[in-house]
Amino acid sequence: MKKKFLIFITILFTAANISAQDYNVENIPEELKKNSNAVVRYSYTEFIYNDMKSATEKNIYVLTVLNKQGDDLSDFVYYGDKFRTLKSFSGEIYDKDGKLVRKIKRSEIKETEYSEHLASDDKYYLLSPQTPYYPYTIKYEYEASWKNGILFFPVFSPVPTYNVAVEKAIYKLSLPKNCEYLSKNLNTDIKPIISNSGKFDICEWTLENFAAIKSESFAPPARQIFPMIYLTPSDFYFDNTTGNQNGWENYGKWQWSLLQDRDLLTAELKHQIFKMTNGLTVREKVKALYDYLGKYTRYVSIQLGIGGLQPMTAADVYKNKFGDCKALSNFMKAMLQECGIKSFYTEINTKNKRIYRDYASVLQTNHVILQVPLDNETIWLECTNPEIPFGYVHEDIAGHDALVCKDGTAHFVTLPENPDSLNLMKQNVTISINNDGFANVHVSKHYELQQYERVAHLTKIEEKDRINYLQQRIDLPLSTIKNLTVSEDKKSIPVMHIDFDIDVHKYGSVSGNRFFIPVNPFNKNSIKPDKERHLDILIKHGYRDIDTIIVNFPSDMAVEAMPKPVSVKSEFGEFTFNMKHEKGKIEIIQTFLLHSGDYPKEKYEELSTFMKSVSQVENSKIVLKKQ
Repeated sequence: MKKKFLIFITILFTAANISAQDYNVENIPEELKKNSNAVVRYSYTEFIYNDMKSATEKNIYVLTVLNKQGDDLSDFVYYGDKFRTLKSFSGEIYDKDGKLVRKIKRSEIKETEYSEHLASDDKYYLLSPQTPYYPYTIKYEYEASWKNGILFFPVFSPVPTYNVAVEKAIYKLSLPKNCEYLSKNLNTDIKPIISNSGKFDICEWTLENFAAIKSESFAPPARQIFPMIYLTPSDFYFDNTTGNQNGWENYGKWQWSLLQDRDLLTAELKHQIFKMTNGLTVREKVKALYDYLGKYTRYVSIQLGIGGLQPMTAADVYKNKFGDCKALSNFMKAMLQECGIKSFYTEINTKNKRIYRDYASVLQTNHVILQVPLDNETIWLECTNPEIPFGYVHEDIAGHDALVCKDGTAHFVTLPENPDSLNLMKQNVTISINNDGFANVHVSKHYELQQYERVAHLTKIEEKDRINYLQQRIDLPLSTIKNLTVSEDKKSIPVMHIDFDIDVHKYGSVSGNRFFIPVNPFNKNSIKPDKERHLDILIKHGYRDIDTIIVNFPSDMAVEAMPKPVSVKSEFGEFTFNMKHEKGKIEIIQTFLLHSGDYPKEKYEELSTFMKSVSQVENSKIVLKKQ
């Protein structure tokens, strides 16, 4: 009996030891550690789709964090609302040897309301484990309940981001027999293994030994690189509505149904609209109502009404003076309709340019704008931000695919996009240097279109914050910005003007009777190239800079050396540098144009060569010598 007991204890000890060793960092294959900040040791998602109204989601997630750069990946984040609720949770932290350090309790999770001042069921479940050492392993095991209808299944996205490897990831989908589902594979040809269990058909996808992909400059977005599988039910029930997602036409019919009878206005508002627009042209009416929208309402994210997919009624927006992108666009649509002006509710994605035409899913859009087709132009209205100039197509939607809801369904369009050369920044700089190296500098900057967007916030922040923003973008130590003025013109091509002076206590460096001054410390376009290139190239935003710099220096100095003129033209852009001088004066004219676009990785050497030609000039010096 004693012998059997000892054998039993030995077996238990051995099993526990093996289990602990499973999370030993030494067990991670070396090829998965390469370029990795973290390694997903094991990921398991099981989604049991009971029926059109309910499902159970089960997850096990084990991640080894190798260094500080991987810390954020260890956070637990789960989004909940009236359709999803976290039912159970447990967590554990292990050291590098796979030894259990501590267990994490459900009570440690923070529940953060998405909209604390508005009625909403939305919340985030958040946990950020604190560990003072690396590497460590975190394990989460949790279950969530889905209810009130299901529009989509969890996405199988086993690779979180760049510099993360995956040992093993499993996605298991259980469906009632003969239930039709739709799927879209991105960057993978993984096919499911099909089986059945009682009343369920089971589809299981597995990814193993996926090496980390190193992040690189101008890297494409995740959905162009990492394996992902989107999954949705074909027929669905969702918050007392039903529909079909087998094609965008069917999706559009459902979305159209959500807009019906949401555009009724009060008699009071109708009277105001008449007073505001009486006697104006059609275009003037659109602008007057857009300006009214900006003054009268404010944007608030609201996840109410058909899972946050149906807009608040126009009457409620008028009453409450707030709304989300759906509600404000619908409200603007209703006001235009009162004037007899047609406009169309439009879904778009602010992160991804393209919408997959062969796979309809609510997950492909995340924002709503308004299309206003007039006789001679189409106006696109961003109703959530009154600071955006009337009709201006900002960089988060320019060139993006969109779904226009009209005629009872949805229609594809692509929004217009300005040429890169029109995203302009011009600056004129005048510098006066004395014999001690002290310099008075005057800078005048002019920004247009997407370059305007970069600095538009300066009109809304305090003076000290404006100065700090500009100071960080000038490579001049021991300098002080003063006399700052900022003004903007919100026309169809919006413009920002910024003027300021700088006192520079040491403009350059002195060696004997020579004075070394920078070529252009006011605008740096050079980018440090990667040594190797493995990914294709995405230049998301193109732009053009024109710099004119006048340097006045003491008459007892002369130019001894200066950079030679440069003119470079490539597929990626153009760069020119010219400099001329006369007694006591230097004039520098520099232009830089970067083309947006997708390029194959084989072109990277050309990009690198182009950027090196820019950096060589920008890092060079002008040498003045005392006579």
